[in-house]
Amino acid sequence: MTPAVDTRVVLSRRLLAGRGALPEPVEVGVGPVGIGELRIRAAYSLISPGTELHYLERLMGTGETFPLGYCSAGTVEAVGPGVRGFTVGDRVTAMGWGEATHGDVVVVPYRLCRPVPDSVHLADAVVANLAATAVHAVDRAELRPGDEVAVVGAGMVGLLIAQTAAAAGHRVTVTDLHPGRLRTAGALGVPVWEAPFPPGPPAPPGSSRCVFLCGTGEASGTLAEAARWATRAPVRPRVVGVGRFAARVEFSVDLGNLDLRYAARCGAGYRDYAYARGYTDVTPPQGQATVTENLQRALDLIAGGAIRPDRMGLPRLPLEQAADAYAELRGRPAHPAVVFAYEPAEESRT
Repeated sequence: MTPAVDTRVVLSRRLLAGRGALPEPVEVGVGPVGIGELRIRAAYSLISPGTELHYLERLMGTGETFPLGYCSAGTVEAVGPGVRGFTVGDRVTAMGWGEATHGDVVVVPYRLCRPVPDSVHLADAVVANLAATAVHAVDRAELRPGDEVAVVGAGMVGLLIAQTAAAAGHRVTVTDLHPGRLRTAGALGVPVWEAPFPPGPPAPPGSSRCVFLCGTGEASGTLAEAARWATRAPVRPRVVGVGRFAARVEFSVDLGNLDLRYAARCGAGYRDYAYARGYTDVTPPQGQATVTENLQRALDLIAGGAIRPDRMGLPRLPLEQAADAYAELRGRPAHPAVVFAYEPAEESRT
């Protein structure tokens, strides 16, 4: 017998960009689950600082509002028609712009969710959603054995890329101008360097280098330095943009042979309404994966200890302190992000 679909409308707090310089929780009604969707009672959600601060600035004073957040973790409350692999009561991590928002209750397409093993705390599992972006960026870089990696920017995504690349066996150095962020990177066991790029002689014959640019703002000078460092390796140097930045590139023979790439989002099928709900499938480019697969790979890295959210210094705050959290993140504190906590009982899980 097919179980009855839960058609209730439930109340949830939610953070909206556009209501002011800093968001405050508002109460909204969350409708019933649709085809291919899960309703989740959130335990935690994760601020993605670069994206969310961007939208706070962009929407302020326009009269437009938009729910903030796209990384949530909690327990399945209702399962929509056509969903495969999930049941009520499952612990899950969930992602989706405009879907896995900051709030007590969210409705998310099931292909943007993955079950969380009992061994993983939900406050750690919620980081898998941003880690899927890191997994995709490393795929886009097409790293090969022996490649040396520099990550510019010890923000949340930069630290996740560093751990992902290190887990694949690459020598990784993180650079940042912020001493507190470098201390956070050091707590993860990742080598750090205060100058823009690691020092040292040119790379040995047959080797290659890759730079991940994970910063924000104007980055023309940083990009030029990244190119100079990468091209001191003899084989196929690469610079992969990941952050939200602008840069001018001076193309000339002085630049050398250099691949410039950009890694956006977190895999094939993300922001694809039909794929996310199971109506259609997608075929990723060779060497890449779907958003569902990348989310699972990220969760596996956390479960295996290769990505350590517990060492990233992420404060856990109630949603009522959202304004303070975003105000502090604007100043680039030592912690790269903030986790909102909705279910204190989850704290006791081991």
